[in-house]
Amino acid sequence: MKHITWRLLITIIVLDCKSQDLKPFRVDKLWGYKDNQGHVKIEPQYQYATKFVLDMAIVAKNDTLGAIDSNNNLIIPFKYQYLRPLDTTEFLFGQRAIYYGEYNIGVITRNQVVKVNPEYRFISKYNSSYTVTKQEDSLLEKSPTGDVRSMKLLYGLLDINGKVLIPCKYDYLNWLNDSLIVLTTGGKATSQALFNKSGHQLTGFVYMVIDKFHEGIAKARVGDKFGFIYPNGKIAIPITFEYCEVFKNGYALILEKGKWGAIDKQGKIIIRTNYTHNEVEKMLKQKHGS
Repeated sequence: MKHITWRLLITIIVLDCKSQDLKPFRVDKLWGYKDNQGHVKIEPQYQYATKFVLDMAIVAKNDTLGAIDSNNNLIIPFKYQYLRPLDTTEFLFGQRAIYYGEYNIGVITRNQVVKVNPEYRFISKYNSSYTVTKQEDSLLEKSPTGDVRSMKLLYGLLDINGKVLIPCKYDYLNWLNDSLIVLTTGGKATSQALFNKSGHQLTGFVYMVIDKFHEGIAKARVGDKFGFIYPNGKIAIPITFEYCEVFKNGYALILEKGKWGAIDKQGKIIIRTNYTHNEVEKMLKQKHGS
Protein backbone atom coordinates (compact mmCIF):
# COMPACT_ATOMS: atom_id res chain seq x y z
CA MET A 1 0.00 0.00 0.00
CA LYS A 2 2.95 2.31 0.52
CA HIS A 3 3.53 2.64 -3.23
CA ILE A 4 -0.07 3.80 -3.81
CA THR A 5 0.08 6.41 -1.04
CA TRP A 6 3.45 7.65 -2.28
CA ARG A 7 2.27 7.93 -5.87
CA LEU A 8 -0.90 9.77 -4.89
CA LEU A 9 0.99 12.27 -2.81
CA ILE A 10 3.39 13.26 -5.58
CA THR A 11 0.98 13.26 -8.53
CA ILE A 12 -1.83 15.51 -7.26
CA ILE A 13 -2.24 18.35 -9.73
CA VAL A 14 -1.90 21.87 -8.38
CA LEU A 15 -4.29 23.91 -10.51
CA ASP A 16 -5.25 27.57 -10.39
CA CYS A 17 -8.89 26.98 -9.61
CA LYS A 18 -11.23 27.08 -6.65
CA SER A 19 -11.00 23.87 -4.64
CA GLN A 20 -14.04 22.20 -3.23
CA ASP A 21 -14.98 22.78 0.42
CA LEU A 22 -14.57 19.11 1.24
CA LYS A 23 -11.34 18.17 2.99
CA PRO A 24 -9.98 14.65 3.52
CA PHE A 25 -9.68 13.33 7.08
CA ARG A 26 -8.67 10.00 8.58
CA VAL A 27 -10.14 7.76 11.26
CA ASP A 28 -7.83 4.88 12.11
CA LYS A 29 -6.72 3.66 8.68
CA LEU A 30 -9.65 4.93 6.61
CA TRP A 31 -10.21 8.28 4.92
CA GLY A 32 -13.37 10.31 4.36
CA TYR A 33 -14.32 13.96 3.83
CA LYS A 34 -15.56 16.83 5.98
CA ASP A 35 -16.79 20.28 5.01
CA ASN A 36 -15.29 23.52 6.31
CA GLN A 37 -17.55 23.39 9.37
CA GLY A 38 -16.21 19.97 10.31
CA HIS A 39 -19.34 18.06 9.33
CA VAL A 40 -18.73 14.61 7.90
CA LYS A 41 -19.97 14.51 4.31
CA ILE A 42 -18.36 11.25 3.19
CA GLU A 43 -17.83 8.60 5.84
CA PRO A 44 -14.31 7.15 6.19
CA GLN A 45 -14.08 4.24 3.76
CA TYR A 46 -10.99 4.72 1.60
CA GLN A 47 -7.40 3.61 2.00
CA TYR A 48 -6.34 7.08 0.95
CA ALA A 49 -8.05 10.21 -0.35
CA THR A 50 -6.73 13.30 -2.13
CA LYS A 51 -8.10 16.82 -1.96
CA PHE A 52 -10.90 17.68 -4.36
CA VAL A 53 -9.77 19.35 -7.56
CA LEU A 54 -12.20 20.23 -10.36
CA ASP A 55 -15.03 18.65 -8.33
CA MET A 56 -13.33 15.27 -8.21
CA ALA A 57 -10.91 13.43 -5.98
CA ILE A 58 -8.73 10.35 -6.38
CA VAL A 59 -9.32 7.68 -3.74
CA ALA A 60 -7.89 4.22 -3.04
CA LYS A 61 -9.75 1.01 -2.22
CA ASN A 62 -8.54 -2.59 -2.32
CA ASP A 63 -5.11 -1.34 -3.43
CA THR A 64 -6.53 0.24 -6.60
CA LEU A 65 -7.41 3.81 -7.51
CA GLY A 66 -10.70 5.36 -8.56
CA ALA A 67 -12.28 8.81 -8.72
CA ILE A 68 -15.33 10.23 -6.96
CA ASP A 69 -17.31 13.46 -7.14
CA SER A 70 -18.26 15.56 -4.12
CA ASN A 71 -21.43 13.47 -3.65
CA ASN A 72 -19.32 10.31 -3.40
CA ASN A 73 -20.53 9.08 -6.76
CA LEU A 74 -17.97 6.87 -8.46
CA ILE A 75 -16.67 8.54 -11.65
CA ILE A 76 -13.84 6.15 -12.46
CA PRO A 77 -14.08 2.60 -11.03
CA PHE A 78 -11.38 1.09 -8.82
CA LYS A 79 -9.30 -0.56 -11.53
CA TYR A 80 -6.08 1.38 -11.85
CA GLN A 81 -2.71 1.75 -10.17
CA TYR A 82 -2.18 5.22 -11.64
CA LEU A 83 -4.93 7.84 -11.83
CA ARG A 84 -4.97 11.63 -11.78
CA PRO A 85 -7.10 14.42 -13.29
CA LEU A 86 -5.82 15.84 -16.55
CA ASP A 87 -8.52 18.51 -16.84
CA THR A 88 -12.25 18.86 -16.14
CA THR A 89 -13.21 16.01 -18.46
CA GLU A 90 -10.26 13.64 -18.63
CA PHE A 91 -7.91 11.57 -16.48
CA LEU A 92 -4.51 10.05 -16.91
CA PHE A 93 -4.81 6.36 -16.04
CA GLY A 94 -2.75 3.22 -16.18
CA GLN A 95 -0.97 0.33 -14.52
CA ARG A 96 2.48 -0.28 -13.10
CA ALA A 97 5.35 -0.88 -15.50
CA ILE A 98 8.10 -3.40 -14.80
CA TYR A 99 10.09 -1.14 -12.52
CA TYR A 100 9.01 0.44 -9.24
CA GLY A 101 7.57 3.93 -9.53
CA GLU A 102 7.05 3.68 -13.30
CA TYR A 103 3.67 3.42 -15.01
CA ASN A 104 2.20 2.89 -18.48
CA ILE A 105 -0.41 5.61 -18.82
CA GLY A 106 -3.14 6.73 -21.22
CA VAL A 107 -6.13 9.08 -21.25
CA ILE A 108 -9.68 8.20 -20.19
CA THR A 109 -12.73 10.47 -20.03
CA ARG A 110 -15.12 10.95 -17.12
CA ASN A 111 -17.50 8.73 -19.12
CA GLN A 112 -14.81 6.01 -19.09
CA VAL A 113 -14.04 6.28 -22.80
CA VAL A 114 -10.38 5.45 -23.45
CA LYS A 115 -8.98 8.13 -25.79
CA VAL A 116 -5.31 7.15 -25.51
CA ASN A 117 -4.24 3.60 -24.73
CA PRO A 118 -2.01 3.20 -21.66
CA GLU A 119 1.33 2.77 -23.40
CA TYR A 120 3.14 6.01 -22.61
CA ARG A 121 5.40 7.10 -19.77
CA PHE A 122 4.24 10.75 -19.71
CA ILE A 123 1.34 12.64 -21.29
CA SER A 124 0.52 16.35 -21.25
CA LYS A 125 -2.35 18.15 -22.95
CA TYR A 126 -1.90 21.41 -24.84
CA ASN A 127 -3.60 23.14 -27.75
CA SER A 128 -6.14 20.33 -28.25
CA SER A 129 -3.45 17.68 -28.56
CA TYR A 130 -1.39 15.36 -26.39
CA THR A 131 2.38 15.46 -26.12
CA VAL A 132 3.35 11.87 -25.33
CA THR A 133 6.58 10.23 -24.23
CA LYS A 134 7.75 6.64 -24.45
CA GLN A 135 10.72 5.25 -22.58
CA GLU A 136 13.28 2.98 -24.20
CA ASP A 137 15.27 0.86 -21.75
CA SER A 138 18.53 -0.95 -22.40
CA LEU A 139 19.49 -3.45 -19.70
CA LEU A 140 23.15 -3.02 -18.84
CA GLU A 141 23.44 -5.32 -15.84
CA LYS A 142 21.28 -7.46 -13.57
CA SER A 143 22.06 -7.67 -9.86
CA PRO A 144 20.33 -8.75 -6.62
CA THR A 145 19.75 -5.08 -5.74
CA GLY A 146 18.17 -4.15 -9.05
CA ASP A 147 18.75 -3.76 -12.76
CA VAL A 148 21.15 -1.21 -14.17
CA ARG A 149 19.53 0.43 -17.17
CA SER A 150 20.17 3.00 -19.82
CA MET A 151 16.95 4.98 -20.32
CA LYS A 152 15.93 7.23 -23.19
CA LEU A 153 12.74 9.27 -23.51
CA LEU A 154 11.24 9.69 -26.98
CA TYR A 155 8.60 12.33 -27.74
CA GLY A 156 5.62 12.40 -30.08
CA LEU A 157 2.25 14.08 -30.62
CA LEU A 158 -1.35 12.81 -30.75
CA ASP A 159 -4.45 14.71 -31.82
CA ILE A 160 -7.40 15.22 -29.48
CA ASN A 161 -8.86 11.84 -30.55
CA GLY A 162 -5.64 9.96 -29.85
CA LYS A 163 -4.52 9.67 -33.49
CA VAL A 164 -0.74 9.76 -33.96
CA LEU A 165 0.40 12.98 -35.62
CA ILE A 166 4.09 12.64 -34.80
CA PRO A 167 5.43 9.23 -33.73
CA CYS A 168 7.49 8.85 -30.55
CA LYS A 169 10.96 8.89 -32.07
CA TYR A 170 12.33 12.33 -31.22
CA ASP A 171 14.58 13.42 -28.39
CA TYR A 172 12.46 16.43 -27.50
CA LEU A 173 9.30 18.27 -28.54
CA ASN A 174 8.86 21.97 -27.86
CA TRP A 175 5.88 24.17 -28.74
CA LEU A 176 7.05 27.54 -30.11
CA ASN A 177 3.48 28.87 -30.22
CA ASP A 178 -0.03 27.51 -30.77
CA SER A 179 0.77 26.54 -34.37
CA LEU A 180 4.41 25.51 -34.52
CA ILE A 181 6.59 22.84 -32.92
CA VAL A 182 10.34 22.23 -32.84
CA LEU A 183 11.47 18.61 -32.75
CA THR A 184 14.98 17.65 -31.68
CA THR A 185 16.87 14.52 -32.64
CA GLY A 186 20.40 13.21 -32.87
CA GLY A 187 21.57 12.62 -29.30
CA LYS A 188 24.77 14.57 -28.63
CA ALA A 189 24.96 15.97 -32.16
CA THR A 190 21.47 17.41 -31.88
CA SER A 191 19.58 18.85 -34.81
CA GLN A 192 16.18 20.51 -34.96
CA ALA A 193 13.36 20.83 -37.46
CA LEU A 194 10.18 22.89 -37.60
CA PHE A 195 6.76 21.15 -37.72
CA ASN A 196 3.23 22.52 -37.65
CA LYS A 197 0.60 21.42 -35.13
CA SER A 198 -0.82 18.88 -37.61
CA GLY A 199 2.51 17.05 -37.62
CA HIS A 200 3.61 18.28 -41.06
CA GLN A 201 7.38 18.78 -41.35
CA LEU A 202 8.31 22.28 -42.56
CA THR A 203 12.12 22.10 -42.55
CA GLY A 204 14.81 19.46 -42.59
CA PHE A 205 16.78 18.56 -39.48
CA VAL A 206 19.50 21.02 -40.40
CA TYR A 207 19.29 23.50 -37.53
CA MET A 208 21.17 23.47 -34.26
CA VAL A 209 18.68 25.93 -32.76
CA ILE A 210 15.31 27.33 -33.84
CA ASP A 211 14.25 30.21 -31.61
CA LYS A 212 10.76 31.54 -30.89
CA PHE A 213 9.17 33.80 -33.48
CA HIS A 214 9.48 37.55 -33.00
CA GLU A 215 7.76 39.95 -35.38
CA GLY A 216 6.95 37.08 -37.73
CA ILE A 217 10.40 35.48 -38.10
CA ALA A 218 12.59 33.27 -35.93
CA LYS A 219 16.33 33.25 -35.35
CA ALA A 220 17.90 29.98 -36.49
CA ARG A 221 21.40 28.52 -36.34
CA VAL A 222 23.19 26.19 -38.75
CA GLY A 223 26.67 25.22 -37.64
CA ASP A 224 28.27 28.40 -36.35
CA LYS A 225 26.14 30.77 -38.46
CA PHE A 226 22.84 32.53 -37.69
CA GLY A 227 19.94 33.86 -39.74
CA PHE A 228 16.13 33.85 -39.78
CA ILE A 229 13.28 31.65 -41.01
CA TYR A 230 9.57 32.22 -41.68
CA PRO A 231 6.76 30.25 -39.97
CA ASN A 232 6.40 28.19 -43.17
CA GLY A 233 10.00 27.02 -42.74
CA LYS A 234 11.44 29.01 -45.64
CA ILE A 235 14.55 31.15 -45.20
CA ALA A 236 13.68 34.75 -44.39
CA ILE A 237 17.25 36.08 -44.08
CA PRO A 238 20.22 33.87 -45.08
CA ILE A 239 22.04 31.96 -42.33
CA THR A 240 25.30 33.84 -42.71
CA PHE A 241 25.89 35.93 -39.58
CA GLU A 242 28.41 35.30 -36.84
CA TYR A 243 25.57 36.02 -34.42
CA CYS A 244 22.28 37.88 -34.41
CA GLU A 245 19.63 38.93 -31.95
CA VAL A 246 15.86 38.65 -32.39
CA PHE A 247 13.94 41.36 -34.19
CA LYS A 248 12.65 44.31 -32.21
CA ASN A 249 10.80 47.27 -33.74
CA GLY A 250 11.66 45.99 -37.20
CA TYR A 251 15.41 45.65 -36.69
CA ALA A 252 17.85 43.01 -35.46
CA LEU A 253 21.40 43.42 -34.24
CA ILE A 254 24.03 41.36 -36.05
CA LEU A 255 27.62 40.49 -35.18
CA GLU A 256 30.47 40.10 -37.70
CA LYS A 257 34.17 39.81 -36.80
CA GLY A 258 33.51 41.07 -33.29
CA LYS A 259 31.67 44.21 -34.44
CA TRP A 260 27.96 44.96 -34.25
CA GLY A 261 25.56 46.34 -36.82
CA ALA A 262 21.85 46.04 -37.66
CA ILE A 263 19.57 44.75 -40.41
CA ASP A 264 15.92 45.25 -41.35
CA LYS A 265 13.41 42.47 -42.08
CA GLN A 266 14.47 42.29 -45.72
CA GLY A 267 17.99 41.48 -44.56
CA LYS A 268 19.30 44.85 -45.69
CA ILE A 269 22.15 46.19 -43.57
CA ILE A 270 21.06 49.54 -42.15
CA ILE A 271 24.00 49.91 -39.76
CA ARG A 272 27.34 48.50 -40.88
CA THR A 273 29.09 46.05 -38.55
CA ASN A 274 31.59 48.56 -37.26
CA TYR A 275 30.35 49.40 -33.76
CA THR A 276 29.88 48.16 -30.21
CA HIS A 277 26.59 46.67 -29.13
CA ASN A 278 25.71 49.76 -27.07
CA GLU A 279 26.52 52.10 -29.95
CA VAL A 280 24.20 50.23 -32.31
CA GLU A 281 21.39 50.21 -29.74
CA LYS A 282 21.81 53.95 -29.30
CA MET A 283 21.67 54.52 -33.09
CA LEU A 284 18.46 52.49 -33.35
CA LYS A 285 16.86 54.46 -30.53
CA GLN A 286 17.75 57.70 -32.30
CA LYS A 287 16.29 56.29 -35.54
CA HIS A 288 13.00 55.67 -33.70
CA GLY A 289 13.14 59.10 -32.12
CA SER A 290 13.18 57.73 -28.58
